[in-house]
Amino acid sequence: MNQAKRGLLIFDLDGTLFRTDICSVRALESVFRDRGLGAPRRDEWIGLFGRPDRDFVEWLDEHAGAGLGESLLAEIAQRELGMVPHEGKLFPGVRESLAALRSRVEQMSICSNGPEPYVRTVLSSTGIGAYFDAVRWRQADDLSKSDMIADLLARLPARPAIVIGDRREDVDAAHATGIPAIGAAYGYGGAGELDEADAVVSSPAEVPGAVAGLLRARESY
Repeated sequence: MNQAKRGLLIFDLDGTLFRTDICSVRALESVFRDRGLGAPRRDEWIGLFGRPDRDFVEWLDEHAGAGLGESLLAEIAQRELGMVPHEGKLFPGVRESLAALRSRVEQMSICSNGPEPYVRTVLSSTGIGAYFDAVRWRQADDLSKSDMIADLLARLPARPAIVIGDRREDVDAAHATGIPAIGAAYGYGGAGELDEADAVVSSPAEVPGAVAGLLRARESY
């Protein structure tokens, strides 16, 4: 007898499902080269993935000149958006993991700090958009990720709910809304960022097992 589907999964996008570095770093380097700014520190740029735009603007102001951050970020984002359909890639095993989870979990969603055009392009070009019942991108810079997760929880009734993400912000936002978090250690988080996660996985293939374990342990939220 098949067990009834249950649970709501809230996935981060960059560093959890999508290999953001492939297109974003190339876009950054091409803009810096065209502006004659010298080679940027790609490791520092990658360390910003999953953060709000204001953090990228501050970094660009520091490395390219005060007041240039917003215009540079817009140019980088435009180039990145053009690369995603042709060069963007999921982490290995993501598609298989999502397919397995979709057959067992009642509802699945995306919660990303990325803007709408970027999130829509990633989901459509990789073909994974159909797995999700709702997609939440950042609509205003003053919203926190916990606010965005709370909005998804209000819109989607399935429970228990679980957040899957690669940064401390994902874990903190999950706990702020009273739900557990699975840390994606294969993503872009630094040392110690996932210490407070309720479970940690080293590859997308491990996500279904971690979800099953948390669903067994937690009945409702």
